[in-house]
Amino acid sequence: MTERRPRRREERNAETRSAILRAAEQLFSAQGWQGTRITEVATRAGVATATCYNHFGSKHALIGHLFAPRIAEAVARVEGRIAAGAEAQEIVRVAVGETVLMLKARRTLTFAFFAALQEDAIRSDGPPRGPGDVRVIAPIPRILGTALQHASDVLGLDLDADRTARYHTNALLLQVLTRPDSTAGDIRDFVLLQLRGALVPPYEETSEEAQVLRVETP
Repeated sequence: MTERRPRRREERNAETRSAILRAAEQLFSAQGWQGTRITEVATRAGVATATCYNHFGSKHALIGHLFAPRIAEAVARVEGRIAAGAEAQEIVRVAVGETVLMLKARRTLTFAFFAALQEDAIRSDGPPRGPGDVRVIAPIPRILGTALQHASDVLGLDLDADRTARYHTNALLLQVLTRPDSTAGDIRDFVLLQLRGALVPPYEETSEEAQVLRVETP
């Protein structure tokens, strides 16, 4: 009896959490970020507003948790290609494709997510400041970062995988939001074209290419 009670409590908590997430996805998709309030999410989910905050802490965290499992699934697929021994460039292609498909499949929800990202970036004056930041909860650049770190390791690249992933993921996100008529394949190929220079081994210091590409420090 005593064992069943904690289990049942966990089940109820999981059911409540799922109901809140379903309601949030529906409302964010239909009404956008600014147009959706936690009180509305609670009403649609059939729970008290305080229950929403108990489970997720904030509106920003709530939308982050909508994306977190999708990011984890995409990362797992990239890691699966790594484990299968795919070529590094192919793994990067898969990572970019996974990111585009995830963001483009629910474009109206992605708009709401983008608004939350911007608010947290402004509020923190830059990098995330705690675990409740949507960028910590839903780290979309991790998808591409996983592939780029592998490419850096196996190809001997002079590459900051995390920074490069964040840069190109931000550009990819803007492509999804500002070019609604572009296909997922078009956006993927455009981003891969921009990434091409990052996926070549470092130039020798004395090479002609190195002299052409050298950036002088002010």
